[in-house]
Amino acid sequence: MRINLMTKKIYIYLLMLLILLFSIPAEASRIENVEAHVSSESSLPPMVKERMEESVMAIGRQLIAGHNLPFTKEWQTQQETTIHLVFDKILVGYTVNCVKINIVESTAIIKVDLLPWTSTIQKINVNKKIEGMPPQLINLVLNDLASVDEVFSDGLKGLPIAATDWTNGILKRRLNKFMAESLPEFRADFDIKIDDKSENSTAIIDLTVYPRLPVVRTISLSMRSDTMPNVALVTHRTFMEDKVNILVGVPVAFVERHKDEIQSMIAKPLDEHTDFRRLKIKSDATLTTGEHLSVMIRSNSTRYRMRATGWIDLGRDSDAVDDLLFRMHIGRKISNIDEAFFQVDIAPQEMKWNWSFGYSRSILRRTNAYLRYDFTDKNFVGALEYEFFKDWLIRYEHKFDDDKKEAAVRYKLHDFLGVEYVVDHKESWLRLIGNF
Repeated sequence: MRINLMTKKIYIYLLMLLILLFSIPAEASRIENVEAHVSSESSLPPMVKERMEESVMAIGRQLIAGHNLPFTKEWQTQQETTIHLVFDKILVGYTVNCVKINIVESTAIIKVDLLPWTSTIQKINVNKKIEGMPPQLINLVLNDLASVDEVFSDGLKGLPIAATDWTNGILKRRLNKFMAESLPEFRADFDIKIDDKSENSTAIIDLTVYPRLPVVRTISLSMRSDTMPNVALVTHRTFMEDKVNILVGVPVAFVERHKDEIQSMIAKPLDEHTDFRRLKIKSDATLTTGEHLSVMIRSNSTRYRMRATGWIDLGRDSDAVDDLLFRMHIGRKISNIDEAFFQVDIAPQEMKWNWSFGYSRSILRRTNAYLRYDFTDKNFVGALEYEFFKDWLIRYEHKFDDDKKEAAVRYKLHDFLGVEYVVDHKESWLRLIGNF
């Protein structure tokens, strides 16, 4: 009897638990997500389709998001009618044909079918006008704008002519995004005209592009050579000033972004001069960008090395003949590391001329060895030069016949001026060296 009584109690407890569980109301499922798909019997521009679907989703969220499931057929029809009426009122160039709502799990999928009012745009012509830029740089801008036609094609092709004005805001935002990515140094405006006289209606877009600030305001030009006399470049300075001055008014960031192309564009015309071609001179331009733009052009020959230098010694024995001297070096490169040269030294105090013929070779990185014969003094001269740091050089020279030695440390103050501390077998002094 006791076991039966215990069994009955357990059954009673289980029955009460089941009654309690089934008496708790289940949480009703709701519409949590809303999707929209807009279509048309004619082609719908991708950009316009995206904007329309955003509008339909916004309407759908207000009407049906959060509604309990399941719903009645009458409620569904009411919501479809409301979406139809609301969306139809904000459309221009289209009429809403039908609206259908489908529920997949907790997502409401709104399908909208449209009918265009009139004939649609079938062709896109974009006329690009670049303002405030020199003709030499317009191609660089046009290259950056090469894919801008797609912006207008995605927004207009297949669009009813009556809906053109409705898309201006969409096109402006997409155009601004394109400019920020492809040509951020410029602004762009556009005007749309429709040519519907032909069989295929054409949208003609007049696109105007103009520069943003800051722009280049002033330019300084420097011309240098390590293998030719710098004075020989003076005759080309006016020509090069005309070439670099085209950059005035060009956006600073555009010059920086296209620095390689602009540097090449500046240097190339100089190398096309007859004397530059004859001497195998190759020029390289280096730009330092900013509102004040610095242009450095270095022109060097791949075949010849001609240098005009002069020096004056300070604190040296007054009996020295070469304390004031001018030197002309004319060399012909035999290979990348070998050079045969002719050298003339002129001491104006006594009008003494020394004629030498020699050979030089790069034996190590930044180290050159020289051997020349002085026809005037009948003497062989050997020398070593080592550039141990930027603008710093160690030089050693030995005259074999009279066993005279000279060592020096040189610092290049400027492309046109250097200073040496010189030591020989008797004394030491300072030497100012000019490069002409």
